[in-house]
Amino acid sequence: MPKVVKVENLKDGSILAKDIYINSSVLYRSGMLITSELITYLSKKGVPSVTIYDAPPVAPFRHTNTALSRMTSHGRKELTSRFQNDMAQIANELRYGRILHSESSYKWLHSLYLRFYSNPTVRLLLDSLKQWDPVCYIHSLDVFVLTSLFFKHTQWKVGEDFILGCLLHDIGKLYTPADILLKKGKLTQREYSKITRHTVDGYELLKRMNFPNETCRVVRSHHERMDGSGYPDNLIVKKDDQNLKLMMIADVYSALTLNRSYRRPMHATKAMQIILNDSARNHLLDLQTCYSFINFIHIFPPATRVLLTTGEEGMILANPAGSDILPRVRLEKSGCVIQLPSDLSMTVETVTSWDSSEVVKQAKQTWNDYIHYLIDGNSVKAVDCLDALSDGMRIEDIFIKLFERSLDEIQKGLTLKRFLDADYLIATFTILRLLSWKMLKISHQLSKNDLGEVVIANLESFKGLTRTKLMDDLFSISGWKTDFLAEINEIGVVRDLLQRKNANYLAVSFSSRSHAPVVSNLLNQLNSEFPKLTVFVHGSQANLIKESAIERLFVSTNLSELILNMKQFFESELGA
Repeated sequence: MPKVVKVENLKDGSILAKDIYINSSVLYRSGMLITSELITYLSKKGVPSVTIYDAPPVAPFRHTNTALSRMTSHGRKELTSRFQNDMAQIANELRYGRILHSESSYKWLHSLYLRFYSNPTVRLLLDSLKQWDPVCYIHSLDVFVLTSLFFKHTQWKVGEDFILGCLLHDIGKLYTPADILLKKGKLTQREYSKITRHTVDGYELLKRMNFPNETCRVVRSHHERMDGSGYPDNLIVKKDDQNLKLMMIADVYSALTLNRSYRRPMHATKAMQIILNDSARNHLLDLQTCYSFINFIHIFPPATRVLLTTGEEGMILANPAGSDILPRVRLEKSGCVIQLPSDLSMTVETVTSWDSSEVVKQAKQTWNDYIHYLIDGNSVKAVDCLDALSDGMRIEDIFIKLFERSLDEIQKGLTLKRFLDADYLIATFTILRLLSWKMLKISHQLSKNDLGEVVIANLESFKGLTRTKLMDDLFSISGWKTDFLAEINEIGVVRDLLQRKNANYLAVSFSSRSHAPVVSNLLNQLNSEFPKLTVFVHGSQANLIKESAIERLFVSTNLSELILNMKQFFESELGA
């Protein structure tokens, strides 16, 4: 029997028995799995109570997939319609190649879909995920389709428990805050760390529901990597774990080529290049498995060396205006460039290798163009380069790897007299423009300023303004409300502002050795007047501030250290 329960009394694992409405619109429909994060979300929305089924939380999983022969005509028709609608959102030739051109493959996939979706527990979880994050649901289905068809195509022996893990691999995102999952822009490090929890959350959910061990393993370990740099356990994926190695690649390919809340879909060839780079150069994914996946999809990125069905060898060429399905190939022996024919009388037999230098060359050229546009003061073209270079980065990484790195490179060029003082000034001003543009773009996506008020002080002239602004924006992104002193001549200004704003945080930026005594003197003066003050000292000479009466002092010489200090602050002071 359904019963009405106040939101604050809801328990994780209950099932919604009645639709939830807000302003005459359905927020969540009946049958939704109630999680701790959903309870928090409903509370924020001001929902006072909901109707749930009066039954034990979390029904256990059982292998009760309904045989196709025993399905009712209505049930089969309903699931078939859902299958067709789901497939329409993922199965286009631009990212699937010809893997679904075979009618037998489509029918086989249809029967597998019906078999899994007929299980009431699996259906409950997938329906809940679809309501919580529709994009994540489509991605989960896509990974299931890609892995299932790959195993069928290659005749790899794999159990259904593993395939079920592919379908449910992101189910832990039911416990990820909706505002993070649906965020339009790039994630901060704090948001990303919450995202990574989905592997453990999903594993623990399925364990509680008695799912098979292999299914739970896939859910927990699909973000591990070959070199041990993945999460949540930093496992080094075993060489003989063929199924997981393939699933990891399918997961990345799907994430890159599907439409996401934070990015437009990437071309299949570009996604393949990234996967190849992560395999061949970064050793995150398995290279041979990557080759197998490319052969399966049959979409070949530029700079891959291939063997044609005629026995000839060649290299795939970039073909911006052409088809990814029918690429151009430069034959190795003759040097002739040919277009693979549409009648498929000649196709690619297999990938033999990949020339990673092409990706390195492209990245280097984009970086050089970026530096040139900064010095030239061309902020419009610099933004285009910035977007290309920042693809896939966390917000903080953009500050470290692009903004700070470019400042360091131009500063070094100035020291070596490759650049003029005017070049440096123009470049720093252009970066300030880019920073303003970037912050304006993401300002509505930033978390609430719930950490308090911080005074940001630049002790130098215009020369230190850009680096101090980088620091100011990082504090804003991390959840502080900032009071930015772009340039100060008197230390007393800092003390007055701290007092007037009742601020508990101060961040000071300087790069000249001559300012170290000034900063030390300032901190000693502030300690007695502001005993609860937390201070961040930042700059190339910040290490000179070794001793201070300030108890909570964080010193950083670069942005990486500053971000690490912020993380330590969150953990020690806030327990976050």
